[in-house]
Amino acid sequence: MKTRQTGSRHPLLLYFRVMDRLWRSTLVLGVLLLAVWGYTWWYGRDVLHEQESMWLLLGAVVVLSFTLFAFFARRMAYVQPRRDHIRLVTPFLRTNISYRRVLATHPSEFGQLYPPKDATWAQRRLLEPLYGRTAIVLELSGYPLPPALLRFFLAPQMFYRRRKGIVLLVPDWMAFSTEVDSLLGTWQQLQKQRNRPLPGSIR
Repeated sequence: MKTRQTGSRHPLLLYFRVMDRLWRSTLVLGVLLLAVWGYTWWYGRDVLHEQESMWLLLGAVVVLSFTLFAFFARRMAYVQPRRDHIRLVTPFLRTNISYRRVLATHPSEFGQLYPPKDATWAQRRLLEPLYGRTAIVLELSGYPLPPALLRFFLAPQMFYRRRKGIVLLVPDWMAFSTEVDSLLGTWQQLQKQRNRPLPGSIR
């Protein structure tokens, strides 16, 4: 029986939450700018000069374009266990976490990793739907990219605060954990077989 070498793509719930709020907020702003532009163009051309009106329209187009991007980007971020690494993907970042870097994996309640009492009001509003969920923590010997670069693309709550590690919130943490354990275990077995001395060889 052939061993499965690729797991499923598991959406990143935290990224989805951020983008979900972002597209709703920018949609309101974009529609408001468009409404103001439409009013001044149709009823009150004497309120704004033509050049100012065009800048208003351009601003509405840019904001609404970002709204579309944020709407579709919600589902573009995922994590996927593979044969010898875990692939972490967002619209602006694609990196592989080698199993060589993985020291341990374990589930943990997200609300315990980032308690509501330690969050600001804005952070609690953002994270509230996620507090009751279980996250998978990957404890690492090192990050696949410089931490400063990762922090530029990933939310602060995706970093394990106790030591080096990544916090992954996915819809089905049990399925994701099972895939990681299975593929990681298979990889570790292969490494042991490769390092095992041949029969009759002198060590």
